[in-house]
Amino acid sequence: MKRTLLIILVWLLVGATSAQAAVISRIAAVVNDDIITTHQLDLALQTELSRMNANPTPAQLGALRKELLSRLIEESLVQQRIVALKLTVSENEIEMAIQDVQRQNQLTREDLEEAILAQGMAFEDYRENLRKQILRYKLMSVEVRRKIDVSEGEIRDYYRAHLDEYRIEQEVTLSAVTFPISERAGMAERDAIRKAAQIAGDMLKEGQDLGDVAAKFSSDYGAEASSLGTVAPESLDPEFITAIAGVEPGGFGPLVEKPAAFILLRVDERQDSGLRQYYSVEEEIRQHLIEQKTDVRIKQWTKGLKQRAFIDIRI
Repeated sequence: MKRTLLIILVWLLVGATSAQAAVISRIAAVVNDDIITTHQLDLALQTELSRMNANPTPAQLGALRKELLSRLIEESLVQQRIVALKLTVSENEIEMAIQDVQRQNQLTREDLEEAILAQGMAFEDYRENLRKQILRYKLMSVEVRRKIDVSEGEIRDYYRAHLDEYRIEQEVTLSAVTFPISERAGMAERDAIRKAAQIAGDMLKEGQDLGDVAAKFSSDYGAEASSLGTVAPESLDPEFITAIAGVEPGGFGPLVEKPAAFILLRVDERQDSGLRQYYSVEEEIRQHLIEQKTDVRIKQWTKGLKQRAFIDIRI
């Protein structure tokens, strides 16, 4: 009786606006005591089509509309569950979430607000979206995540079955001081650059800073310090491989002579090939398995919500 009265009242309210509004916004679905209107569905469809940047066929459009209605029904059920559990989000929690976004993206508040406006969203709408996300996370924590457990045996079984994922390839991290050589340089000029590079090499081996040494030779010889990053040794130039062979981290190899430059290489770090130990990846695997189980449980939980709910699709 209560549900029937609610539906009648909704129809009266829709009809009270205008005949035109009644045609434009009809009831798409009733979800327990809530309704989803065709106007809401059309807005969701416009947003999705804008995101897709595509022109679907009528059949694809119909399938997309059906999928979006299903999403709206799920969202309605989620919001009802949030209300039933009396979950809330404080302004402080929203502010902390915003600060976290700023920190992760290295943005000031002004930068963040400008970025949000550039996407066509008001900052208050962004805050409201964050509030909804936090509420949903809290709901999933109560209804799903806290009920998930991963045993030690499951972690070890996963580790044994995925050993290839935890193999470490040999890597080396390199820095360099480069002395460029002009194409027009004669033998005398090359000899002068070589001598300067050798002096720089001696200074580096004495422990002087890489950048400082390069700076001392930058005006006269164009010397420049740089990081070459972390690479697999076999991917290096053969002369580089020879130069760093047996060099310990922090050490320098002999001067590498190339037609366009003389190069001093420093080995910053070495990583031998091997297997990451179980204790070093245990927590990583635990979190991975929790996420796997969470995805499955959320689908089961959502399906259960729908099965227990009164859902009347009108379109």
